[in-house]
Amino acid sequence: MSDIRVKRGFVDTADGQIFYREAGGGPPIVLIHQILRTSLDYKFAMPVLARSHRVVAFDSVGCGDSDHSADPYSIEDHGAAIGRAMEALGLQGATVCGHHSGANIAMEVGLQRPDMVARNVFSGLAYIGDPSMLPELRAKASRLGDPETRPDGSHLLEIWKEGTRTNWGRPRFPEDRLDLMTDFFLEQVKTGPRRFEQYVATFAYDATRKLPRVSVPILFIRSTDDVFMCDAVDDWMRDQPGASLVEIEVEGGGELPKLYPEPWARAVLDFVSG
Repeated sequence: MSDIRVKRGFVDTADGQIFYREAGGGPPIVLIHQILRTSLDYKFAMPVLARSHRVVAFDSVGCGDSDHSADPYSIEDHGAAIGRAMEALGLQGATVCGHHSGANIAMEVGLQRPDMVARNVFSGLAYIGDPSMLPELRAKASRLGDPETRPDGSHLLEIWKEGTRTNWGRPRFPEDRLDLMTDFFLEQVKTGPRRFEQYVATFAYDATRKLPRVSVPILFIRSTDDVFMCDAVDDWMRDQPGASLVEIEVEGGGELPKLYPEPWARAVLDFVSG
């Protein structure tokens, strides 16, 4: 068991109360979770990073314990909200990391708040280079509409089953990791009836246009077993030829920071210290 203590708190911003987890001390590292998840994406990576750094993982607006927005969700607005929360906590000069759609939010933080961001880490960056894929992806997202509430609670089983397999028919977590399935279930329930809206926001974000504009040093982390749109290494490196790249050979790469926290965190620390 780690001796690193992870504290929990809320920060008041123009977006309402934003929940965060914090551990360690030193140069700041900010962690941004996938859409429809929470800061628990980094529950195992945080103690590793916090041995040498101040690590803060936020729940994005409308996710987990953070307040919901009255406006439609977008990656741009998620990035703005994280930037305001970082400023409120004094996280200037941070390395801002995200996984999957969280990497898109991290990109937006870097673009909007160069005064706060020293480096970006994009892990499995969601990059859709072929617009013809979007109708199929939106169709998959439509399955995430909140099931109709039933008095016997049977609708909750539908959400639980989402934690066992992805929309691409692949196992989400190993069968013996009921702890991670439980986290996933609670994250979905907390997001509530706007899950579809949050998910579609990721497909409305044009990373192909934004990535070349990032001006801070970048680390790309790629899993050798990830979904196609989060494995666009050639596109990433074409748009940012000076970036660093770490490839981690694992199974279940869609949950890289959660299932493989040690190699993921080591890649981040090596980049920061380099």
